[in-house]
Formats: sequence, structure tokens, C-alpha cells
Amino acid sequence: MGRVNIAEGSNRKEGRKEDDNSKYLGKSRIFTSKSLPITVMGALLGGLVFGLVGYFTENGNLAIPRLEPLLAAPYGSVTIFFTIFGISLGSLIASLAFAGRVFLEEGTEKTETGMNLNKWSTWGLAVLTAAIILSATGYIWFLSAAYGNGSDQESRIGYTMKNVQRIPGDTPVQVGNSMGEMYGTELLEIPSDPVAAAVMAPVASTRNQTLIYGAGGSEYVDMDSLIEESLSLLGNSPVIIVVSAEEPAYALPAAYTAAYFKAPVVPVEERSIPQDLQNSLENGEEKLILVAAPERLLSDQFLEELDALAEINRVADENLYKHSLLWARSRWGNFGWGMDENFHFDAYYNFVLANPETPEFAAAGLPMAYEGNYGPLIYTESEDLNDYVDQYFWRLSPDYFSFPSDGPFMNVRIVGDSESISYNAQARADLALEVRSFKNQVAGASGISLFGWSWFFIGFFGAIWALFIMPKRLPYSSFYSRIYWPMAILVFGPVGILAFLMAYHESSVMSMDHMVKFMRPLWAKALSATIMSAGIGMALMIASMYLFQFFGLPLLRTFEFTSVYWLGSPMTTIMWLIMVIPAIIASSLFYMGPMMADMREMKYWEGVKKALPVVSLSMVSASIGMFATAWYVMNWRGWMSGEDLWLWVTPLWISAAAGFFAALIPNYFMVKAGWKEGEM
Repeated sequence: MGRVNIAEGSNRKEGRKEDDNSKYLGKSRIFTSKSLPITVMGALLGGLVFGLVGYFTENGNLAIPRLEPLLAAPYGSVTIFFTIFGISLGSLIASLAFAGRVFLEEGTEKTETGMNLNKWSTWGLAVLTAAIILSATGYIWFLSAAYGNGSDQESRIGYTMKNVQRIPGDTPVQVGNSMGEMYGTELLEIPSDPVAAAVMAPVASTRNQTLIYGAGGSEYVDMDSLIEESLSLLGNSPVIIVVSAEEPAYALPAAYTAAYFKAPVVPVEERSIPQDLQNSLENGEEKLILVAAPERLLSDQFLEELDALAEINRVADENLYKHSLLWARSRWGNFGWGMDENFHFDAYYNFVLANPETPEFAAAGLPMAYEGNYGPLIYTESEDLNDYVDQYFWRLSPDYFSFPSDGPFMNVRIVGDSESISYNAQARADLALEVRSFKNQVAGASGISLFGWSWFFIGFFGAIWALFIMPKRLPYSSFYSRIYWPMAILVFGPVGILAFLMAYHESSVMSMDHMVKFMRPLWAKALSATIMSAGIGMALMIASMYLFQFFGLPLLRTFEFTSVYWLGSPMTTIMWLIMVIPAIIASSLFYMGPMMADMREMKYWEGVKKALPVVSLSMVSASIGMFATAWYVMNWRGWMSGEDLWLWVTPLWISAAAGFFAALIPNYFMVKAGWKEGEM
């Protein structure tokens, strides 16, 4: 980028002097006529790209491995979260890439001293504080990645779990026998043929019979006779399911639907329409044919032949896992499960979980499509719960408003041995379908938690932006301001970014009394002064709280059974002491103290003495706003959480913003009285 002086874009008044010790250096501009539209374009592009990622993920077209718990939030919130993430990241990259560097006025040098022990200590504490905050906020993302779907679920593993149970049987025949023991109806025995089971399941359902897989041995199956029997019994159904005679894994999700809704299932081969099907379609009744096979098995050209006889709708996906979900979600009039995870009311849903590589198990479990706690067939992999299925279960997970016992509850039955579907996959499904509070989804994300994470990432990327934009666009900004502004934006999020723009953009820059000052109106000075103390202080408060929470809160028994018992035991008192007192001390010793010493050309300890009262007033007022808000949202709104849960960031960061506004009031009067500077 070309060389730009400090007066860029302003009516430069070179050499103008207000008095013997002052010099006008121009106006500070964070954005230029070039960088601003590019930043906006970067924000729009980032929001579009990441917004589409969120949209396709929410609609089941894209999997985000290890982040499936985000889908526990209401429909649309994941898309909004990804959009805000993309806007923040895109604007950060675009702004920094095209921000021209502003150089010092010729003949003008910064009077600020170089690095010394105080500044190195300030910088070190800032890095440590930021590292603690980012460790705390990153913990849940680490948990989701390291212990999410695909990881060892040993702590939840068992043969029978609360939400997911295994049907006894290590072979399809044994599972079939279990069906006969579970349901006390008349038995319909069929050979060990998944396609034959798919055809006869609707017949058994209509006759109130229990299909027993493999009871008829493995003898030859007369498929034409089975098709004729099915069409004869179910000929009045307005829907006919057409499946491929090959690869029965594609046919079985449709067979589960057909069994419950009592529609005939007709297996066909390419270029061969069974005569019984033709006769059924030529009787003059309007029929809807749902084809449960991908184009690879039944071509579009073949379907054109059927189209001449009835309305055709292919309901299939080459991906077997998405194929099973398609049949679970879809509904045509009064036909189909209609369990769309994005547009549903919480209900007592039930599922059968099987491995498409062993379709015989799924065929043996067909009675669970229409008897007892019936439901659709869902496919998963052997070792881990499939990512698409995991996202589907997290989005369907039921919420309660008052008590967990209110329900509703969901249930999954697994058909297959541990080689077919591992206990790992079973445990993950059990976790995903656990009933949770709608405000705090516990292991999953809620809408409130995604709001908090959107707020956090705006601040996170904004802090990175401020860290690099200040040396480029604000060369006269001091060492300390380049520390406390990024820290403030990190904890205050969009409030911090707005305060930064209001404090610096289009501010007149003056060299006065061997210092460079940004001339601002009183309200902007109050903003800057509040950020100066509360920004650092809030970051220290959050960091110290996390450390004490991590290592354990102290239990003070000194005042036990005395009239001042409240001083030593209430959690609120302890939390205030361990958050506010260390923040006041650290801020006075490492930030405000040395900064005031540099600004007023006094010794370090004199600066600390000057800083301690104003820091104390700022931090106490900020803590009042923060603690009052935190107490309300955690105790009255039910937002209580820990760093190992998604909701943790929301009450803390919202409370920090409330603390900023609370601290703004005394800082306004301190600036007005001359106790604090607001021109750095």
C-alpha cells in the first residue's frame, strides 16, 4: 500500500498550533473510501458462504462432523450463527487486507517511551488473560471434537440404555424369533429373504399378524405369488411402493413406511413390469407410485413406462443413510411418517436403527414398523453413528419446559449384533435423543447459547481486527490502548466494536504536552475511559472466575456460626471477592498504574496510587451491573451453566456488556472531573 500521512482524508492544517505546545496532526480514520466498501463486500461474501453452510447443514444436505450438537438448537439458529460467524471472519480478512497503513507526520515522532519492564509485564499479563479466556471458551469446542460422534462413548455404553435398546438376537433369525415373543399376535412365517419380507410386511400389518423372519427357512421364494397376494389384499391403497429386486437395503426404509400405512410393496427389475402391477394400475383408479430406488437401479427411462400408468415420484438417494432419512422425513397427504426435524412438534417418536450392510437384520425387525412403539427405519454405520443421522437425532431431541418428567421421550430399537452396530453408535444415539431443557440443552446447543456464541465470535474476530488495525491506521495510539481495546472487544463483543469506532473514527489528533491525544466530545471520552479500565478489568474478572472454578472455590469457615456468617459462605460473596478484588489489584499494578505514570510523567508507584481509586470505582460499578445481570439470567431465567456446556458463554458475555454500561456512568463523571483521561 502507498504511503499515507495521518491527515489522510481530512483538511490538513500543517503547522497549525493551538499554543506553544500543541500541534494539529489531522483526523484519524479507521476506514478509507477504498477499504470500507471492500470490508462490506468481505462481510457479505463471508456471511453468504458460511450462511449456506449452515442452511445446507440444517436441511440435512451437509454434515459437520463432531459439531452435531449445534443442531439441537431451533431451526434457523444454526444458519444465523454461521452467517454471523462468516460476516465477522470475512470483514476481518477484507479490512486488514486492504487497510492502507498510515504513517507518522513528517517531522513528528511519538514521544512514548520504548518497552520497559512495566510494559513487558503488562503485555505478558494480557497474553495470559486472553489465553485463559480462550481456553475457557474453547473447552466446549474441544469436548465436541474430541468426545463427539466417532469418539469413545465408554461412559455411556450398556446393552440397554434409557433411550436406545437392543433387540435380543445376534442373527436375523434370532431377531425374528424375538419379534414373535414381543408381540402376542398371530404369526406370519416367511423365508430368510429381505425382499420377500418387504413385500409381506404390509400384508402382515393388514391381517394383524407378526412377521417372523427366517421361520420358513431359506427355500425358494415365489415372488410373483407374493406380489399377487399383496396387490390383491391392498389393491385399494392409493399408494404403491415400487422397489428394486436388487440391493434390498434401498427397499426396506420404504417397506417400513408401507407396513404401517398398509400400502403394497412391489419389487421390479429393470425393463420388466410385473403383470399384476400392470393389472392393478389399469383398473382406472388414480394411484401414486413411490419409487424407492436410485436411478442406478431403476432408470428414468424405465420409470417413463410406469408414468404412462400412474403418477410417479422417485423417493431415493444414492447415499443409503440419507435415503433412510428421506423416508423418515417425507409425507404425501396422509401417507408417510413426516418426521421432519426442522418442522415438527415434540412427540413420542420411535425408530429402528440398522446397518445397511446387513439388511437381513432390518428385514427381521419389520414388525416394529407397525406394532407397539412403531416407527421408521434409520440406517447407520457400524462403528459410529452416521453424521447425517446424528444431526437428525440432535435436531429431533425433545425439550421440556418445566420438569424432565414432562417429556416427551423418544426411543430407538437396534437390530443387529455389536459387529453390525457397535455399542459406541448406540451410546451416541442415546445421548442425542435425551430430553433436555429448551433453554439449556446441556450437551447440545440451544438458541440462547448460539446467540451467546454469535456475540462471542463477533468479539473474538473484532479483537483480532483491533489488534492489527490500530498499528496500521492509528499510529499515534499508545502501547496501552493497543492492549486494552482488543481485550475490551473480546469481552464486550459488538458493544466493544461500536465503542471503538465511536472513539477513534474521525477524531482529531493533537500533539499536546509531549503526548498525542485524540480529541473527543465528553461522551466519547467517557466511552474510552470506561474501556480503559472496565475492558481490562472484565477480562481479568472472567479469567479469575474460570481459574477458581477450574481449581475449586475456596470455602471460608472463619465466620461459621457467627453474626457475619454471610461473609464467608454465600457463593455470590465468594464469587465477587475472587473476581473483583484480583481484577482491581492486577489492573492497578499492570495497566492503569503504569499508564498513568507514563501519561503524567510520574514514578510507577505514584501512578499506581493515582490509579487505584478510579480503578476500584470503575470495577465495583462494573461488577454491580455484571453480577446483577448474571444473577437474573442464571437464577431467574435458568441460564446457569458450566464451561463444559454450550450455554456457558451466553450469561457471562451478556453480563459483561451490562457491566460496561454500569461502569459508563461513574466514568462519565470521573472524566468530567478530570480524574481520568479519555483521549488515548
